[in-house]
Amino acid sequence: MNRFLGLRAVALPIVVLFLAACGGQQAASVPTEVHVTLREFTVEMDKTSIPAGPVTFIIENAGGLEHELVLEKAGDNDVPFEADGVESEAEAIAPGSSASFDWTIDEPGQYQLACHVDQDGVDHFGLGMLLTFTVTEK
Repeated sequence: MNRFLGLRAVALPIVVLFLAACGGQQAASVPTEVHVTLREFTVEMDKTSIPAGPVTFIIENAGGLEHELVLEKAGDNDVPFEADGVESEAEAIAPGSSASFDWTIDEPGQYQLACHVDQDGVDHFGLGMLLTFTVTEK
């Protein structure tokens, strides 16, 4: 009986160490979900700050005109942010429709969402379709 208890006393810490070592690997990052609403002539987002990593942008065009959504570094003008060779731009979002895009932002800093549609001489960006937000460390 004492041998059995002694074996359990030795085995339990080994099992705990093994499980702790297995838990050291991080699972794939779950995307941060961000809801964006486009209207004449505003961009609204349900968060002002998001962690670096994968982001799912769920975009609703609640306006009466076609819009686009371009992810840019703050201060850029119609220069889509690029990650892994993919430009972060959702074009031609029709009035009343929605779209969803998965973009990765690994670098903390200031970013902006903008609409650069120029429709019949009306420059959406120039009329205020711009929203700045912060990407923080993971």
